Formats: sequence, C-alpha cells, structure tokens
Amino acid sequence: MKNTMVDTSSSKPPSERSVIATFGSASFLNDMGSDIVFSIWPSFVYLLMGVNPFFLGIIDGVGNCVVNISKGASGFASDAVQKRKVFIWTGYLAGAFSRFFYGLAPTWEWLLPARILDRAGKVRGSPRDALIADVSSMETRGRNFGILRALDNLGAVAGIIITIAFVTFALPFLNSQFGFTDLLSIRFLFMAAALPTIIGALLVLVKIKDYRKKPGKPKFSLDGFSRSLVLFIVISFIFSTAFFSYSFIVIYASLFFVFPVINPLLDVTIGYLIFTLAAALLSAPLGKLSDHIGRRGTLLVGYGFFALMCLLFILLPNIWTILIALICYGASIGAAVPAQKSLVAELAPTDLRASFLGVYQLVTGFAALFASVLAGLLWVLFLPQTPFLVALGLTILAALLLPFVKEQKTI
Repeated sequence: MKNTMVDTSSSKPPSERSVIATFGSASFLNDMGSDIVFSIWPSFVYLLMGVNPFFLGIIDGVGNCVVNISKGASGFASDAVQKRKVFIWTGYLAGAFSRFFYGLAPTWEWLLPARILDRAGKVRGSPRDALIADVSSMETRGRNFGILRALDNLGAVAGIIITIAFVTFALPFLNSQFGFTDLLSIRFLFMAAALPTIIGALLVLVKIKDYRKKPGKPKFSLDGFSRSLVLFIVISFIFSTAFFSYSFIVIYASLFFVFPVINPLLDVTIGYLIFTLAAALLSAPLGKLSDHIGRRGTLLVGYGFFALMCLLFILLPNIWTILIALICYGASIGAAVPAQKSLVAELAPTDLRASFLGVYQLVTGFAALFASVLAGLLWVLFLPQTPFLVALGLTILAALLLPFVKEQKTI
C-alpha cells in the first residue's frame, strides 16, 4: 500500500511554472538572509574577530565541504526514500538557525560549528535540483536552473543592500545610543537575518508537492557512471580546487577599494556586491545560452571568465581592473553553475538524478575544502596573488579536458 501511494503521488507532474516560482521565491528569501551575513562575513571574521587568512580558509573550506557533502548525502537519501520536499524545507530551517549561532558565538572557534550547521542546510540542494530537472524539459532545463541562480543572486543583492544600510545608518545609532560595539551590532544583524529564510521554508512546505519522473524505488548501480560522467566529475574536481572561497577574492579586492566616506567594514561588502550583482544579471541569460550552444560551450565561457579574473588579479591590480575582475568572477558563477548542474542531470540515469547529483556534490565538496585551506596557506606563506596563480593553472587544465566530455540529450 505504501509503495502504491508513493507511485500515485508521483505520477502527475506539478506545474513547471509553479515549481520554479516557488523555489525561486524561497531561494530569493534565503539568499537575502544568508547574504546579509556573507556580504560582511570576511570583515566580521578577519577584522572584528581577528582570524588570520589561514584559519579563515579552514572555516570557509570546512563550510564549503559540508555544503557538498550535505547535497551528496541528501541526493542518495532522497532517491532511497523517494522524497524530495522534506530535505528542502528542513535544509532552509537549518540555515536560519545557524544565523542565531553566528550572532551568539563568543570566540571565532565557535564559528566553525555554526558554519557547519549553516552549510549542512544545503541538504536541500540535490533533491531540489533533481525535482527541477524532473519537471523541466530538455529545452527549458538550463533556463530554469539559470532563473533559480538569478533569483538566488538577486536575493543576495537585496541582502547586501540591507547590510550596507545597516552598517551606514543603524550601526552608528546603536553604537552611540546604546553603547554597542561594532562586533555586537553585527551580531544583532546576523540574528535578524534568520527571518527571511524561515519564510522561504514555509513557502516550500505549503506550495511544493513531491514528484519524481520515474516513480518506484531505484537501484543505484555503478553502471550509471558513463565515461563522460566520470570524466566530467574529475574535471569538476579540478575546477573546484581552483574555485576557492569568495572571502579571499573580496579581501584581496578590498586592498584596492578605499572609500574614505564609508565605514571600512564595507570595503569587502562592496566587492561582494559587485560580483553578486554581475552573477544575478548574467545567470539567467547564460543558463538559457547553455540550452542553445550546449553545456560544454557555456562551461568554457565560465572557465574563461574565471581565468581572466585570476590574470587581472595577478598582473594588473588597480581599482579599475579589480572592478572588471569582480564582474568576471560573477560571470563565471552565472555561466558555470547552471551548466554544471544541467550537464550532470543529463549524463546521469533519469531515475537516479538526485544520487548522481549527490556524487558530483560530494566530489566537489572535498575539492572545495582543499581549495580554501590551500588558498589560505599560500596567502600566508607567500603572497596574496599566489592562490590566483595556482587557480589559473587548474582552470586551464579543466578547460583543456572539457572537450572530451560527450553531451547527452535526455528528457
């Protein structure tokens, strides 16, 4: 009886438009909350709590690793229990609660478990991506992932603007009228950032229904790993090793962004705003581009933008080239993320999409941990430009291997 109920509930596909609208709204709200935090996170950790770049790399690296481990584990679990929705809304709630812990952390060491809880909220990732892939057609899949990424980034832009307004207007008021320190005021801001994500979780809980394109419990098999899928996962590992935490990018950019009329805490936030806005504006058109020219072509565009960012940081660092580099970084996110997810979804067996998206997330998660720790170590031992030099070489290697991946047309 139980299996019959699952099959029946999965047989009728929900409205593609409704699913994308709901997930887009939840993603907008969640990223508004998370980017209230992340837009000032490097300043909070590096300047206010006095953490050096190596330990910042460990905190961010562990966080990024947990992101992808969570996505990987939830992909397998989602296929095993034939459910998507429960992983999605509980993931949003985990992210919301972590912001209370950020605000209450007495020392930087306590930021690590809070970061783990925050990033564990990405348990929603693979089930959500699989549901989107299942309700989408071949002609709309890249576009839908691009729309979702665009709304992620637009929510992030809203969160950044809230942070800028808070630091510019509310922080001086709290400091002068109530005797708050900058650190205490930012803690207050972090706890308030939980509210939008809680609203997003409730939207998913009310509006989304579970759906699988192929109902019935699938059996995971290594036969699902085609040669192209294995190669693409290897390439993704290489590129993810280059794609270290954004904290290093905005801290490096802040060395060249000096605005005497604003709070120094916002130098990093302005860099974050620039690349996030670029990603928000470019994700949807670049996702749609991948529907027309193919996933590999769009990925090569993304690799090219990231390589150009590295070159500008290494060779020509000044306020104008840094501005261009940050736009290139946002463009690389807009091009790479939708195309990567679409390509994995299409190379994987249809009934095991969440599992294979999970494998992809696991592999890239371990690469993300290694990438950020290595970047912090290179920054401390050599020069701030050194991580970008290593990242440039790895990106070129990934781009050279990508043409050997054969795209596959699946519904």
